[in-house]
Amino acid sequence: MAMRNVLVSGVFALGAIATSAPVWAACDDLRPTIPSSRYVMAGGEVYDTQTDLTWQRCSAGQNWMDAGGCAGEIEEFTWAQADDLAGDGWRLPTKDELITLISQACTPSVNPEAFPDMDVKKLWYWSSDQMDPDLAGLVYFDGGATFNGYRTSMNAVRLVRSGK
Repeated sequence: MAMRNVLVSGVFALGAIATSAPVWAACDDLRPTIPSSRYVMAGGEVYDTQTDLTWQRCSAGQNWMDAGGCAGEIEEFTWAQADDLAGDGWRLPTKDELITLISQACTPSVNPEAFPDMDVKKLWYWSSDQMDPDLAGLVYFDGGATFNGYRTSMNAVRLVRSGK
């Protein structure tokens, strides 16, 4: 069972997320996942033609496999550790940028072809948004909720860069 400490609207909340294994749920036919045609996929990177952003296809801790897909486990980091992963043009995305990846219809809520091998137990992703010295922005990849989390909590990371 994964535990998350999250500050929601000024109230400290302790939430539990229990899942058995990383699996993809079926998407709602009325609100399907973001179509793959929106993305230009090239190896371990995916370019979003709608937002002019290039994303790493694998979460931090995973490696892109030439045969396709991400291998390894998604690692979780404090906000400072996540920020240290940035470099060579890669950076932590803003909350608004992360939300552009999310469809409300699926769990996880991102396109599985563009962003394969997500782990439903690790769906909180750091953003670059800083609320104060103790808090930074998080986006939940199961529906797109945004929260202000303690920078010392451990969460997943997906890096982005502007343009192609």
